[in-house]
Amino acid sequence: MRRSHLSVSTFNVWFDPFFASRRHQAIANLLAADPPDVMVFQEITKAALEIFLAQRWIREHYLSASVVGRGVGTYGMLLLSRVPLSAVTYTGLPSGARRGFLRADLHVNGARTVMCSVHLDSGKRSAPLREHQLGRIFRTLAADSDALALGDFNMRNRENHLIAAPFQDVWPTLRPGEHGYTEDTSINDMRYGNTGKKRHVRFDRVLLKGQRWRPESIELIGTEPISSDHPRVFPSDHFGVRCVLTACTPQEP
Repeated sequence: MRRSHLSVSTFNVWFDPFFASRRHQAIANLLAADPPDVMVFQEITKAALEIFLAQRWIREHYLSASVVGRGVGTYGMLLLSRVPLSAVTYTGLPSGARRGFLRADLHVNGARTVMCSVHLDSGKRSAPLREHQLGRIFRTLAADSDALALGDFNMRNRENHLIAAPFQDVWPTLRPGEHGYTEDTSINDMRYGNTGKKRHVRFDRVLLKGQRWRPESIELIGTEPISSDHPRVFPSDHFGVRCVLTACTPQEP
């Protein structure tokens, strides 16, 4: 498959039953308006999986890989791709919450790009564990020339030093000076009544490695309520992230 551009997205859909079917349908509708080539989702329940796979546009145009239930708990991950893929694997990480990563090889422009959907442990106290988890993911991708790692890293800014060459964090690369918060209670306070926590954090990220693709744009999605009738119900407690990559010519760096 030949592509001058590759669009990808990540969305932690929140496993909670609160308005779940309506929220997950809202996410599907949002993505259908401008479908990314590859989409990854975290906190996918069996019910959420059924909603996404029931969408006609997904059934007709996308390959899917998922891991939900059993050894990963009540929720897991989903990967959807309209780009040919192979060698799909799920790897559990040392975790207090059954977290792991879902990896697949994408075949674009006659070459292989590895796609890795990530969900790391949450909480400030889990920072040392996240460092270990991220290191393991990076070691797994060390032999791959071109790779994307995207998803819910649950990292705070004080952990940004863990992301270094050969990987680049696309948001600060393209939009330096913009916070890019993917959990922002000044906009989305849907969970504030339950947690009592004010949050302004960029948990969800897109990391890029290699010379075949360069980042062109990145934006937040799912930043509006699901309807005017429910102004405090958002698609998720996280915003999603959509990123567009441009294929580099052999002469480009």
